[in-house]
Order: sequence, then structure tokens, then C-alpha cells
Amino acid sequence: KVHAVLDRMSAFAARVRSGEWTGHTGKRIRNVVNIGIGGSDLGPAMAYEVLRAYTARDLTFRFVSNVDGADLHEAVRDLDPAETLFIIASKTFTTIETITNATSARAWLLDALGDEAAVARHFVALSTNAAKVAEFGIDTANMFEFWDWVGGRYSYDSAIGLSLMIAIGPDRFREMLDGFRTVDEHFRTAPAETNVPLLLGLLGIWYGNFHGAESHAVLPYSHYLSKFTAYLQQLDMESNGKSVGRDGRPVEWQTGPVVWGTPGTNGQHAYYQLIHQGTKLIPADFIGFAEPVAELGDGLKAQHDLLMANFFAQTQALAFGKTPEEVRAEGVPEELVAHKTFRGNHPTTTILARELTPSVLGQLVALYEHKVFVQGAVWGIDSFDQWGVELGKVLAKRVEPALTEGAEVEGLDTSTRALVATYRSLRGR
Repeated sequence: KVHAVLDRMSAFAARVRSGEWTGHTGKRIRNVVNIGIGGSDLGPAMAYEVLRAYTARDLTFRFVSNVDGADLHEAVRDLDPAETLFIIASKTFTTIETITNATSARAWLLDALGDEAAVARHFVALSTNAAKVAEFGIDTANMFEFWDWVGGRYSYDSAIGLSLMIAIGPDRFREMLDGFRTVDEHFRTAPAETNVPLLLGLLGIWYGNFHGAESHAVLPYSHYLSKFTAYLQQLDMESNGKSVGRDGRPVEWQTGPVVWGTPGTNGQHAYYQLIHQGTKLIPADFIGFAEPVAELGDGLKAQHDLLMANFFAQTQALAFGKTPEEVRAEGVPEELVAHKTFRGNHPTTTILARELTPSVLGQLVALYEHKVFVQGAVWGIDSFDQWGVELGKVLAKRVEPALTEGAEVEGLDTSTRALVATYRSLRGR
């Protein structure tokens, strides 16, 4: 079944990329807008950015997730509806943010094209709920399914990755899947002493549970990985942000860290000061590539050595620091010696690949997926649920009538009641 869906995705992606699939007016599709949230957005959006150099440059891709209407507005405001394809990514086709945005996108399309039949040519679904998909007006022949055992934050290599497949093509998408498989097999078969995901997971436990580290920085020295750490935030923190074990009892140890970071060298001019000289221990992963992306011109490729010089300099500085004696030897006034001393001994892990390819992206994501699994297993927690996400959703449904209608909502605390009243006043209600 998995391969059958991949084959259907491949056929559809090829039709869109070639221009064979056209919109309701017969115009070629030139814009693809993925509407989803959580794993239905973070994974495809991240992978598209990472592999942008491999994408079809004659197509425009946008990703909409936030229920804030400004997100959809900015995504479509310069697009031609007749040339736009929407991919609605929701397993149940009931995710409130996604369906709200999809309904608004549908209205935007119909305002321009004026024919309900247009929906079938401009919307496809990534879902398992055929009835809801059909009710929306999407032809179920253009519904690409996946299964309950596919967790959202582990899903962009499933049907959820359709936007990515259209962007990079089916062959490149399968190269990425091969990268996943390479690390899957390594994790399954490699002995403990050389098993990279296992070692990464155990290092994180060592830093967090034995040395008090509360956060973990992921610092890619590649502009194309600008959304990679945001993707890892969901993968790691939604998986292992738990305080109750699989046995139903509170755990007595620290679990998942706060994961954060941005690409180098930007971060060096923002928060590296805290990593080098702050009071907190912050382990960091540095991700870099020996070769620049092939499509860069010679002048831009020449900048890659400067980028990577910073990459190696930072890990050396974090490891070894700078002693007071070294500072004094530079003639620094005594009153500044302490300020210019770096204690070093900050833990880093360097991940260095020859070049950024679809296969390497698959390997990177699988590496972190298995790392997260290792840590969850050691901590005795369930890395595959996310009950903490649900409470806010339930409360939002209860609060909304108070905002829109001024309704009395049972269970609102006095602080929230006062804030709702202020909100309604500011809205003139």
C-alpha cells in the first residue's frame, strides 16, 4: 500500500511538473500552496527549503499553517487563482486550523473563478477521510492516503510530502527516501560503539541528566537549513516533552530539552555570546557541508570557505576557550582579562557531509528521529503521543463563543474573563 501511494504521488507530481495537469480554465499550474499544520507543514516546508536548489524553479511554492488569516493572505495575494493548486494536508480532514484555512482558500478561488467545479481541479487532499474530502468538493481520486501509524511529526516522507515531490520530482524524492533507509539500517544493525543515533541519544542524556543541560542548540552552517531546527523542535519536544512514564507514573528525572538554533553565521552575532560565556551549559550540534550548492556562481561558491572557517573556529573556541594567560599575553589590561577569558569545555557534535543532497537530508532527519526514540526509551516515556497539544485545542473551542458572541462560558477563570472582555472592547463588540 505504501508503494502504491508513492506511485500515485509520482504520477500526479509528474503531471503537475510537466504542465499536463491544468487548472479549471485550462491554464498550467504554476503555484502550489500546501495548507497544513504541525507535521503537515513543518516537514514539507523544511524539506522544500533544504532542497530548494533541486526544485523546479518555474513553479512557486508556499506553505500556510497559521490560523491567523494574514498567513493565507500573504501566501496568495500575488498569485493567479487560475494557476494555483492547493494541497490540503489533514489526516482526519477535521484539523480546525487547516480546514479553516482551506475553506478560506476555497472562497478565494471561487471568488475569482466563479464555478464550484473549479475546486476539483485546484484542490487535492492528503487524508484518510474520504467522506469529508468529498464533502469539501475534492475528487477523492485526488486524495492521497496515509495511515494511523504515521505520526504527524514523522510524516513528510509519506503522502504529506506531496508538495515536496512536486518541487523536486519523484526521482529526487526517492533518493531522499533512500537516505532515510540508509540510517534506518545503520541504526538497526550497527554495534553500539559505532551506532550514531544511539550515541547521539546517549550523549544528550549524559549532558541533560548528569550535567544539568536544559537546552540543546542545533546550528546548521547552511542557509538552506534555515527551517531545519524548527522542524527538529517538533520532532524532539513534542515527542519527549513528557513528565509521565509509560507506566503512568510521574518520572523522577529530566526528559526532553528545549531545542533551538538558527543557521550560522547569523547566530554568531545574536546568541553565541551566551553559549561561550553564559552561565548555562548548552550542548550544540554543528552541521556543515564540504561542498557549496552546485548552482551557485563561482563568486558565491568562494564564500563557502569563509562560512566553514567560522564553522570550525566556533567548535574549537567552544572546546578549548581562551585562558587568562593567553589573554594577558595579548597585552589586555588586567581589568578586562576576566571578561575576555573563555572557559571552554562546551560540548559540541560536528556533523559534516560532502554536500547537501536529497539523500543527505533523509539521513539527517532519520538520524534525529532515531536519536529521539533512543532517549524516549531510556527515559521510559512514550515518544509517540502528544496529549499536551490537545488541552489547548479543547479550551480554544470553549473560549471562541465568548469572543465572538459574548457568551457566558463555564469554567473561565477571572483573569481570562477580564482579558476576553478587554479583547471584545478593543474589537468594538
